[in-house]
Amino acid sequence: MKILIIQGQPDDQSFAHANAMHSYEVLREDGVEVRFVDLAIDDFDPVLRYGYRARMESQSYIQEVQQKVSWADHICFFFPVWWGAEPSVLKGLIDRAFTPGFAYKRNGPLHVQGLLQGKEASLFLTSDDPAYFQRRYGGVVSHWKRDILGHAGIKLTKTMILGGDRWLNDEEERTDFIDRCSQEIEAMAVRDIHHSLLKELLKK
Repeated sequence: MKILIIQGQPDDQSFAHANAMHSYEVLREDGVEVRFVDLAIDDFDPVLRYGYRARMESQSYIQEVQQKVSWADHICFFFPVWWGAEPSVLKGLIDRAFTPGFAYKRNGPLHVQGLLQGKEASLFLTSDDPAYFQRRYGGVVSHWKRDILGHAGIKLTKTMILGGDRWLNDEEERTDFIDRCSQEIEAMAVRDIHHSLLKELLKK
C-alpha cells in the first residue's frame, strides 16, 4: 500500500505536526511506501485567485502534490479543527490541487463524477470541542466525507479525533493519541501487505 500523509497545520511546532511526523517516521521504519506533504514548511500560494476561470502562474508545487495524490492508495490528513473547519492553508491546497479534470468532472448540473475512484482516506483531527461533539454536531467530518473526498470519489474509511480538555491539558492523552494514530495507519498498511501476499499465493 502506498500512503500519502498530508499535514495541514501551518505551525511546524504544533501537536498536529508532531503527530503527522511520528506516523511518517514509523511507516518509513517499517519499510512502507510513504510520501509526505507538509503545509507548515512548503512554500505555495494557497489562494485560488481566479477560481477555475484561469490558471495561476506558479503550478509546479500543485503538480507535485497531484502526482503524489495519483500515486497514493491511501491519503492521511492531519489537521486541527478551527472555526468548525480545516485551516485555511489546507483549504487552499484542496482548492488548488483537487481541480476539475484531476479530482472530478461535471457531467451536468447535478452530476459530479469523482476521478480518484479506488482511493481511500483517513482523518486525524484535534479539536477544542469534545470528539463526540465533532462527530455528531461539528460537521467537519461529514463535510470532508461528502463534499471534499466524496466529490473526488475517495472513500473515507477512518476518523480519529482528540478533543476537549484531554488534548489541551493531558500530556499522557496526547502521547497516547499519537501512538494510536500511527498504529492505525501501520495496521492498515500491514493488512494490505498480507492481503497482497495471500492473493499471490492463491495464484500459484
